[in-house]
Amino acid sequence: MSFSQSEDDLGVFKEDKRRLTAKSVARYVLVFMLVAVMVASLTTFVVGVFTLEAEYGSRVVSGLLGEGMYQVDSLMMLSAGAGAILVSSLGLAGVLCRNKCMLGLHLGILAFLSITLLVAGVLGYIFISELEDTAKKSMIDVITYRYGVNTHRNKKHSSITTSWDEVQRSFSCCGAYGGENSTTSWYIYQRSSYWFKDNFSNGSLVPQSCCDPTSDMDRCQGLIPSNSPPSQAPPVVNVPVNYTLYTTGCYDKLEEYIKQNGIIIGTAAIVTAVFMIVEMILGIIVHRSS
Repeated sequence: MSFSQSEDDLGVFKEDKRRLTAKSVARYVLVFMLVAVMVASLTTFVVGVFTLEAEYGSRVVSGLLGEGMYQVDSLMMLSAGAGAILVSSLGLAGVLCRNKCMLGLHLGILAFLSITLLVAGVLGYIFISELEDTAKKSMIDVITYRYGVNTHRNKKHSSITTSWDEVQRSFSCCGAYGGENSTTSWYIYQRSSYWFKDNFSNGSLVPQSCCDPTSDMDRCQGLIPSNSPPSQAPPVVNVPVNYTLYTTGCYDKLEEYIKQNGIIIGTAAIVTAVFMIVEMILGIIVHRSS
């Protein structure tokens, strides 16, 4: 009887030891995942800053399209990344100090942040899929109704005009999209824009930002008539080429950069969210077993 009791006690002891070992392993894995999430969150924050402030980033696109919504994805990445770093630090302190309240708070906030990043990731890929049609239409509308119109009285129009001028100079482009024979690239200013129709252009056929800065600006802008663009309407077949005028639309120059930003945002957000979800599951296990 004594031998059986001792054998049973030994079995219970071994079982308890196995449980303690499992808890310790889970705790160490959780610490590792917390550190991994912190690194991923820092990466997410950096990606948010890069895609917002880059020369071809979300802020530039929003300025061109006159819509703040195109900055939302990057701003979500910034806020979620910064929040996740702080929350992961809280979780790490909770695990190391064996504080269930801190760990529980960490898990609750982490659930919200992981959903935010998943939404940001999905929005990034949706943005790519709908980019062409939406961006082209918005560019045409902005150039037609807002570019250069009442810029002294309308701050929004002034900001849009500045954004377009900066991009047209930086990327050697002019207008919305298309090539030299398109009516939506350099010719859109004469054909559609109220900047030209209401004489905000002071006689210029294209903005100064559509011209090479080393060129004869009066000739390039059409203030001096010539038999080449912009004085001649498209198609420009069998006419002298004005090499100082940018004739490619800005969407064509920016398309790959904008798509690349969407892919970076979507991938970084989803990968970080997956890390968070795995860490959250481990956190729940440790929290219940504490």
